Amino acid sequence: MTDLAGTVVVITGAADGIGRALAGAFATAGARLVLADINRPLVEAVGRELSQLGTEVMTAGTDVSSREQVVELRDAAIARFGTVHVLCNNAGVMGPAGDPLWELPIDEWQRVMAVNLWGVLHGIQAFLPAILAAGQPGHVLNTASMQGVTSGTLIPEYTVSKHAVVALSEALRAQLTARGAPVGVTVLCPGAVVTDLASREYDRLTQVGDGKPWAVAPGGGGGQQRWGSSALTPAEVAAAAVTAVQQDRFYVFTSPGSRTRVEARLGPILDALDALDALGGEGEGGPA
Repeated sequence: MTDLAGTVVVITGAADGIGRALAGAFATAGARLVLADINRPLVEAVGRELSQLGTEVMTAGTDVSSREQVVELRDAAIARFGTVHVLCNNAGVMGPAGDPLWELPIDEWQRVMAVNLWGVLHGIQAFLPAILAAGQPGHVLNTASMQGVTSGTLIPEYTVSKHAVVALSEALRAQLTARGAPVGVTVLCPGAVVTDLASREYDRLTQVGDGKPWAVAPGGGGGQQRWGSSALTPAEVAAAAVTAVQQDRFYVFTSPGSRTRVEARLGPILDALDALDALGGEGEGGPA
């Protein structure tokens, strides 16, 4: 999708952060926008701002954890524009620090998965059939994270959800390719980005009350103080994502240290496979 002019782009989590930056980047490329966010007043303000700059925009208050609300968003988008070309499943939440993970309440796990994984799946199941039915080139952009290809102790529920988004994106791309569908897939895996994701989590957990030792936000200060000078701006990440959509690239990494982090995770896996080979492993058909 080299030329995005006139295309219809749906972006969830569009009120701020990477989603807001994606809206600006697609607008600059000449796209028409459907901006959705659970924070309706804020996303409406974004819509007004972009409209004043000449972009055709509709906005909606949408909780992506609700399949019904995502279907309503699809119906409203098609009623307004007649079609959709690009779907950006970007909405996400962080969750508490979650250490130890076995003491993190199940409803905190469910909250993160409902938005970060189910929200992406809801978007795909609602919009992709319409994109395919139109028979035109299309694209799905799923926002994951470096946490989706690495691992660690800090926010296990977030990490698990982003690994799932990466795996879901890989399966989606393979299935679309097998069908010869003119729809590309990109999975965005940014490192540290200066957003208010952590500070929003801090504000939410502050309201939980005392006596809950699990209610700790990871880096509640957010911003540059939390992530350091290597953190990228949302605009930098959005620019990389839009370029990937135009070039039909799948994985998008944004941070210089990404290779080191991925190799650190894959190293033990490859070592274990080397050990298997050294023992004369019996292959996939052998005993479990």
